[in-house]
Amino acid sequence: MLSHSGESKFKHHKKDRRKAVRAIIQIAALAFLSVIIIRSVFITDTFDPLSEDKMINSEGFIALSYFGVDRSGSPKYISKDEIRKQLTTLKEQGFETISQQQIIDFYQKGKPLPEKALFLSFEDGRNDSSIFSQRTLEKLNYKATMFTYADKMSTKDTKFLKPNHLSQMIKSGYWELGSNGYRLTYINIFNHKGQYLGEIEENRVPNKTSIEYYNHYLMDFLRDEYMIPKETRAEMEKRISSDYRLMNSIYKKHFGKMPKAYAIMHANSLYNDMHPSVESVNEKMIKENFAIHFNRELNSYNSKEDNIYNLKRLQVAPYWPTNHLLMKIQNDSKKSLDFVPGDKKTSSRWTVTNGVGEFDQDKIILTSKPGEEVRATLNEGLPSSFTASFDLKGNVMGKQTVYIQGSGQEYVKLALEKNKLFAYHKKKQEAEKLIFSQHLKEIKWSGEDYAFNKATNYDYLDTQEGSRIHKDEYPSTLKNDHHLILTLDKTSLKVEINNQSLPSIDLPFGNSSYSLILGGSNIAQQTVHEAYSDNIYDSIIEDVTIQTEGKNVYTVSGSRIETLLREISKIGSNVVDFFIDTF
Repeated sequence: MLSHSGESKFKHHKKDRRKAVRAIIQIAALAFLSVIIIRSVFITDTFDPLSEDKMINSEGFIALSYFGVDRSGSPKYISKDEIRKQLTTLKEQGFETISQQQIIDFYQKGKPLPEKALFLSFEDGRNDSSIFSQRTLEKLNYKATMFTYADKMSTKDTKFLKPNHLSQMIKSGYWELGSNGYRLTYINIFNHKGQYLGEIEENRVPNKTSIEYYNHYLMDFLRDEYMIPKETRAEMEKRISSDYRLMNSIYKKHFGKMPKAYAIMHANSLYNDMHPSVESVNEKMIKENFAIHFNRELNSYNSKEDNIYNLKRLQVAPYWPTNHLLMKIQNDSKKSLDFVPGDKKTSSRWTVTNGVGEFDQDKIILTSKPGEEVRATLNEGLPSSFTASFDLKGNVMGKQTVYIQGSGQEYVKLALEKNKLFAYHKKKQEAEKLIFSQHLKEIKWSGEDYAFNKATNYDYLDTQEGSRIHKDEYPSTLKNDHHLILTLDKTSLKVEINNQSLPSIDLPFGNSSYSLILGGSNIAQQTVHEAYSDNIYDSIIEDVTIQTEGKNVYTVSGSRIETLLREISKIGSNVVDFFIDTF
């Protein structure tokens, strides 16, 4: 039997052991977390170049550019998970990244590239782009170019990478330095009321959504409120040349040399309706300072016939699913790619035409072929009485469709287009007829993140017309968020959207079974004053549930284990992101 003092000593030792165990667990947890953070933020590996025997491509390469990367994604920046998915998919299909020097040698010496060659780049020299893409580059052994603005090298703005950070990135081999120019400044600005605002540096623009017309600093003469040049040709040449010389001196000061690659702002202007004298001075300075120039966007493929000073890069929109990117690359390069099906068991229940489908957990993403309407038909016929509910989440500036189809070509169609719901029916051998249309509750949006594409080619009369945006137009990044319930009772279809009941639709045909078809297509947008072209659309449908007689006929949702694992992964990711943001 222990004495009182012995018992106290025993309890004390036991308490000490618990403290020691707790301390060991805490140290281990902190060590584990530190490793994760280091792997997320710091470069811990070096790039391994591809062997020469894999260089068999003498035809061309694709070039992709990302504006920015952040943790969870936004209307301006792609999420770290989505860019990882996109680049991993490209790697799995055999794409290998190429360097700036390989592009130079391809055009100047005829040296071959990897079979599927990819030039990967990021714009603006943003800190978050390097942080949230570095781990993916290491995992895939991918190299990328970080395009930067020279005047950001000495700024205190922490959003932008500084020379010491860029030097470490370059040393790892995963990164190369490129330039977007000396600075980002807007000129010849007019607001949506037709008022002249002159020239403003990008970070001092008070409200980007109110700007209707502008150009970039190197793209034109400085003009007055009547769009008449307010500088002579000699003054314009001196101003533009000065920007290139300032850029040159800054890069040489910090890195000892100029970057080889340049991506001018604004893309698609040089060699495209630019004033000849402005074009001439830009062309002269570009060839004096750079070996490669990515001048055009909207297309991803560069062939051996392209000019090394007029190359193309595709700026990947942050809202594009992986299949959208693959569809664009396939259309540009004319080479077949394998699309992402998602969950194969779920995808086998649908037949997709005029596009591709990704079926995952509680989401269906239907990506159209360029200019076509993608359709996904549920393979199981539905009875004459059922209820179907789902959420429509595709972009507002597009058309999401739902068909209840009978035998042959008879159907009732609901189309969500620019925040309006249209109902149509079609009988055999008759044209489609509109039954009704319904304006939906106005979508609230504001802020720079949802700014429209702005004009870069305009005259004085254009500026005085006020806003070019039609009242029914919305930003291309804005998403739908509508809950739709369809209840079919033999030949009567009840429609409810966002808890609002709409007029019932009498089906002009009767069947014992029906087909459910989900679809989507692009809506052409105004391109008179700007280069904007994307005729691929992603119809996104979530939480699809179909019931008949109180029983589920169809539902898409992950298992409890899958849901739990996703939540754990999300929590872990949020913890790491907290430390990245805080420290």
